[in-house]
Amino acid sequence: MKYTLEQARILTGLTQIEMAKCMRMSEKTYIQYEKYRRVFRMDQGYRFAQNVNVSFDSIIFFAGQLQNFCSVKEHCATL
Repeated sequence: MKYTLEQARILTGLTQIEMAKCMRMSEKTYIQYEKYRRVFRMDQGYRFAQNVNVSFDSIIFFAGQLQNFCSVKEHCATL
């Protein structure tokens, strides 16, 4: 099963404020990551996976790019 950043955080019972502290960043910055307006560096993604106790491969780190790719692919399939 794959989890969004928000889903993975909620599974651990952490608030956005608590996760921001765990990630050593401001709440505002963390929310930008959770809304996929920013992308974690590899080391940040690894730290996030450790904090939520979910395997790195089970977390969707690039949802925005994935959605764009899928809609382009669907458009191409209809041509």
